[in-house]
Amino acid sequence: MEADASEVQQPPSAVLRSITFGIATKDEKEKLSVLDITTTSEVTDSKLGLPNHSSQCSTCGAKDLKFCEGHFGAVKFPTRILNPYFMSEVVQILNKICPSCKSVRQDLVKKNDPRPKENLSKGCKYCVRQALSIGWYPRMKFKIYSGEILRKTTITVEIGQRPPTKKGVRKPLAPDFWDIIPKDEEQDENAIKPTKRILTHGQICHLLEGVDHKFIEKYVLEKELLFLTNFSVTPNSHRVSEVMHSFSNAQRLTFDNRTRAYKKMVDFRGKTHELCFHVLESLGASKINPDRSAQNDPIYILQKKSDDVTTNSSGLRWIKDVVLGKRNDHSFRMVVVGDPSLELREIGIPREVAERLQISEHLTAYNWEKLLICCEELLLEKGSIHVRRSSGLVRIHRTKDLKINDVIYRRLKDGDTVLINRPPSIHQHSLIALSVKILPVPSALAINPLCCSPLRGDFDGDCLHGYVPQSVNTRTELTELIALDKQLTNAQSGSNLLSLGQDSLTAAHLVLDDGVFLNKFQIQQLQMFSSKELSSPLSDGVWTGKQLISMLLPKGFDYDFPSDNASIRDGEIVTCDGSLWLRDTEANLFQSLVQYCPGNVLDLLHAAQRVLCEWLSMRGLSVSLSDFYLCPDSYSRESMMDEITYGMKEAEKTCITRQLMVDSFQDFLTGEGIRGVFDAECLFLERQRSVSLSQASVDAFKQVFRDIQNLAFRYSSKENSLLTMFKAGSKGNLLKLAQHSISLGLQSSLVPLSFRMPRQLSCEAWNRFRADEVNECAKRFVPSAMVEGCYLTGLNPLECFVHSVTSRESSFSDNADLPGTLTRRLMFFMRDICIAYDGTVRSAYGNQLVQFSYTGQKEDSKSTMNCDPIGGHPVGSLTASAISEAAYSALDQPISLLQKSPLLNLKNVLECGTKKSKSQRTASLFLSAKLGRRRYGFEYGALKIQNQLQKVLLSDTVSIARIIYTPHGDGKAHSNPWVIHFHLLKEIVKKKGLQAASVADALANQCLSTPKFPKMEFKCRGCCSFGDNWKEKEETFCITATVVDSSKRLSTKLETIQDMVVPSLLRTPVRGSTEIDKVDILWNNRPKVQKSGKAPSGELYLRVALSGITDTSKLWGQLLNSCLPIMDMIDWTRSHPDNIRDLSSAYGVDAGWKVFLNNLESAVADVGKTVLPQHLLLLANTMSVTGEFVALNGKGLRLQREHSKISTPFMQASFSNPGDNFIRAAKMGVTDKLMGPLDDLAWGKMPAIGTGKFDILFSQKGYEMSKPANPYEFLAANKTSETPRPTKFEIPGSWSSRFEKYGKELPLRFNKGSRKFSIAKSLRSHTSYDDILNLSSDLRKLLNSSPVDEELGERDKVKLMQALYFHPRKDEKLGDGAQYFKVINHPKHEGSRCFSVVRSDGTMEDFSYHKCILAALDVIAPGKASIYQRRHLQRLGDNGVDPVA
Repeated sequence: MEADASEVQQPPSAVLRSITFGIATKDEKEKLSVLDITTTSEVTDSKLGLPNHSSQCSTCGAKDLKFCEGHFGAVKFPTRILNPYFMSEVVQILNKICPSCKSVRQDLVKKNDPRPKENLSKGCKYCVRQALSIGWYPRMKFKIYSGEILRKTTITVEIGQRPPTKKGVRKPLAPDFWDIIPKDEEQDENAIKPTKRILTHGQICHLLEGVDHKFIEKYVLEKELLFLTNFSVTPNSHRVSEVMHSFSNAQRLTFDNRTRAYKKMVDFRGKTHELCFHVLESLGASKINPDRSAQNDPIYILQKKSDDVTTNSSGLRWIKDVVLGKRNDHSFRMVVVGDPSLELREIGIPREVAERLQISEHLTAYNWEKLLICCEELLLEKGSIHVRRSSGLVRIHRTKDLKINDVIYRRLKDGDTVLINRPPSIHQHSLIALSVKILPVPSALAINPLCCSPLRGDFDGDCLHGYVPQSVNTRTELTELIALDKQLTNAQSGSNLLSLGQDSLTAAHLVLDDGVFLNKFQIQQLQMFSSKELSSPLSDGVWTGKQLISMLLPKGFDYDFPSDNASIRDGEIVTCDGSLWLRDTEANLFQSLVQYCPGNVLDLLHAAQRVLCEWLSMRGLSVSLSDFYLCPDSYSRESMMDEITYGMKEAEKTCITRQLMVDSFQDFLTGEGIRGVFDAECLFLERQRSVSLSQASVDAFKQVFRDIQNLAFRYSSKENSLLTMFKAGSKGNLLKLAQHSISLGLQSSLVPLSFRMPRQLSCEAWNRFRADEVNECAKRFVPSAMVEGCYLTGLNPLECFVHSVTSRESSFSDNADLPGTLTRRLMFFMRDICIAYDGTVRSAYGNQLVQFSYTGQKEDSKSTMNCDPIGGHPVGSLTASAISEAAYSALDQPISLLQKSPLLNLKNVLECGTKKSKSQRTASLFLSAKLGRRRYGFEYGALKIQNQLQKVLLSDTVSIARIIYTPHGDGKAHSNPWVIHFHLLKEIVKKKGLQAASVADALANQCLSTPKFPKMEFKCRGCCSFGDNWKEKEETFCITATVVDSSKRLSTKLETIQDMVVPSLLRTPVRGSTEIDKVDILWNNRPKVQKSGKAPSGELYLRVALSGITDTSKLWGQLLNSCLPIMDMIDWTRSHPDNIRDLSSAYGVDAGWKVFLNNLESAVADVGKTVLPQHLLLLANTMSVTGEFVALNGKGLRLQREHSKISTPFMQASFSNPGDNFIRAAKMGVTDKLMGPLDDLAWGKMPAIGTGKFDILFSQKGYEMSKPANPYEFLAANKTSETPRPTKFEIPGSWSSRFEKYGKELPLRFNKGSRKFSIAKSLRSHTSYDDILNLSSDLRKLLNSSPVDEELGERDKVKLMQALYFHPRKDEKLGDGAQYFKVINHPKHEGSRCFSVVRSDGTMEDFSYHKCILAALDVIAPGKASIYQRRHLQRLGDNGVDPVA
């Protein structure tokens, strides 16, 4: 390497193949330690690295954290203690052995043991556990102590058996029972009890002595790991932070909780369990295993609110920031604005930003001249540049030191490719590669507005992240895979990704009107933006709007859209009745264009955008307040308001009618149970008490309010801009327009509140209403009110209050992070899934088979992608992003009490039933098709099934229960004199379909099945003589219950009957199953099969809620038993448990898979998004790949890895609970082979999916070379046989004398065969005449003010290098390279100064800065050079030194 090209030292690099986890032994900790810590001050000693008070590491001498990662220390314990991590293993070992003879319990002789007795041990008296004459030797049971003081720091032992009894006397413990546990001075008196002892660490160690090592190694890797004799102290960089002082430049050190725990451990003077507590505290303060018990501490809360990274980073946050997070110097983030003049594939970047961004490029003979100009500019600005060679990073001072194959870091320019995304990147198309276009703007990115659709953004302050690719491979991948022209089809839904929008879509809607015509001037103006020839005009010399749209379509293109009667033949519009086919709908125009000419779609879209926006500018379109008035005159406005008033009254009547149809008003509709007259005011207030009533009213109002909204179309003029944009589909919402111009309508709260609203919204009504609501304030209501006013006419204070309260989407904040949580979990589950080369879908972990074919199980017209998926295609990530994008879209629909949330529904489906409480499960029962043969057969069938399954308690039918003393005269049975009389209402019993005998039988069966319940006798009586009046006797019948005692002694007292027997009997179900809580009749809007247009849009089905079932595997069987009388009325082929796990347990995982897939399709459809079937199939197969559905959490992820027999502790730790996962892996000695894409990205490897799945290999057979060849030298050899050299340019005669006067030619390089100065032109674009004069002024001040023979600073060195670059004899002056500069007294001219450069070899050379400035002016401003020469150089001597200076 040449002398002036200095190599920059690079850190060593390697490829990480695997990570082995383990617990450090005593020797390993001592070997790792550089300091034995004995005092608290040594916990932050300088030997442990930076930061410290001395600002220098005493071990390695480093002064910067970049060069010192820190060193470990060690604390030696005065005694041996148990390792807190292995407390549970120690307990298991002690419970498996005999504490006396140390024999394993399973190897002892047992009664009737079939194993050969010669292979077994008889054991000691503690093993036999028999009651001897001296006492009893029960089994000892060891547990981890759970008290508050010594929590998890020691072990307790207690008697694990009940003492035997003989003749009612308990056998005492043997006097020497506790003698096997030695006495310890640390053991407190409170820890010693007759049946329980709290053991010290020394006693536990004594019990473990003599245990077989092989038996212990079944639980731990080594016996030594069970104990601790020393403890490692982490380096200072892990615990200490350096913070700048607020009022000075001084720095102070802050310490975290772990440092304080270390100091407590070092300063320990106490018992072993206290030392263990300090060890546990130190381990709990780790950044990956934070102490959860301290989260309620006020100090912890204050630290969490602070900006200290060390206190905020813990657990997953620390893993993300330190391990998973990657820093990139070649990136930018800025606000984005719209610019329709940009092409769709371009992004506008401000010039100032582009000049700061660098992109790498290999230097070859083909780009030598181009990159040479870039290097000259950088050298002029910085004095030196860095290039990368095979040996590493090299600093270059002169362009002649560049070599072929050097990697040059040049500035960003037009045509370069950058990767952009708008966070959060929730779907595939949020990452787009665009071409750079440098714009003369200050500080904002710019994209074409049509690109907002794939980025899911707009121009209200959104930011874009950009990344500049640095390798040829990366740029090629961006261009070929995620460039905009490669993402024309939406991988989530299969539709087109781009279409017209905003102004262009509005213009397209207007121009397609039959009354739009364009004259010759207008059509010629618009034809400039299109390359297609213009069609012939009409007879009167004008063109229609349809002809203008046809001008944008390619020839030979045919298209039909029946909904709008749109037909295109050979690129010409034949018929068209609307603009729906231009919107982003199914089978729209651009979706067909993507299939017809995918290579020209972007150009067609951009041309259409420019033409339509230009036409809209000619026509004009503006929005004003008059558009909200809707009507063209006051008479029309008055008529519209009258219709609105009538419509609101009709809507209120409809709400009341629907409210009365709810079950709670059933008696009112049948004429039964009427207690008073229901008026509108009472119904309105009653509606706010119940969610179901409010829901019914809101649904009814929406149906009528849609007709009221349509009044906007009837009364508005054709020129209304708001309705024009709404009809075009570009902007606007009809409901919002109705609220502005017509009426706000029914306003209902989304969350329960503590007050109600009056029916009339006025201050007088409110005051009167609040006076009557004094006793109702503590209840919960769903307030709602009818607001007849609109924004245009204004709202009174109460109407404004109602609207603000009911529009508050407070429930949104509780679930705002839910889509992000689902996205993260889905990515962890599916990130490693890709297509293998045999066409199967497999996981990168263990090559586990997930699916046989990517598009095999469910065919669909949209299921095929725009290109066939190849091996390595990351289909798992695409599926996760498709579902995640649907989850984020569900945030637009707020979570409300009045309607189901699509977001929560999707969450419940993805959880596979794991989050549902085991106390209550539901099942869906579908009706048999046979019921449809009869009129209203489904309705009657649903009611009959509901009556059969619905649980009816005795208390539901009883009007009164009495306990009457009735002595019995017969002596046959010992009956209790207290007789219970249940009076049942005949009407309710008949309504429920019950009979007196069946009720009595149900009560008798309940008594027999209930353990320890007294024997009872039940009798039915038509009429009871103990009725209060004749009405009670007429409307009820009686069932008596008598307790039958087993002995003559009447043991059952009145209090027992009153407090226990009667309440238990009232809770007895007289019909239905005990486990069935509720049976609801519901409507399914998605029928299984729709046979014809007259078929209903849904079907009835029943949802049964069950509870009290401990064994969930028997849930479906118990429901089947309850349905035996009505088996023929239920379609059992479709009926199933709603919980996927219960369904899989009852019918198998295949049936569960089908139901899960159907539920997933329904949940995604409720969100309003279309997701391709292959994404849903892959997700269903991933969740059930183990043979059962797993939870979407850390446990489910671990089960999947265990099923594939792969250990992935690092990936699982990155998902959840990093500390627990690392500890579990370390205790087992697990080796993580880092096979997944997350592992590869975290540790700097190429992921084994996508393009990283394969390598391109070249067979050298027949092309062997005698020696290895550099491909860049091979490319250069094809162009020229020698290293390209700069070509001298013939300088004009007017400049030759100037150059010859001051030495050799100007050190500039010129393009071969060119007749202009390329570099001079480039320098003029970046440097002005004023810049040269400022440089001259700075150098003059520097020459006069600097001390003689002292080294100048780095900033001054940069200025002198810039000036010396223009010196006519630069190479001679610099020599082997400049080391530093200084000011000296000129050796030939006394009293004058000059600059001197000290070369790398130690030699010095003086130079005149005036010659540098003159040569610079020759390039930058040739006309000013002669002026500078006459002013400054007329007195110069031979050496160019100014005597005056």
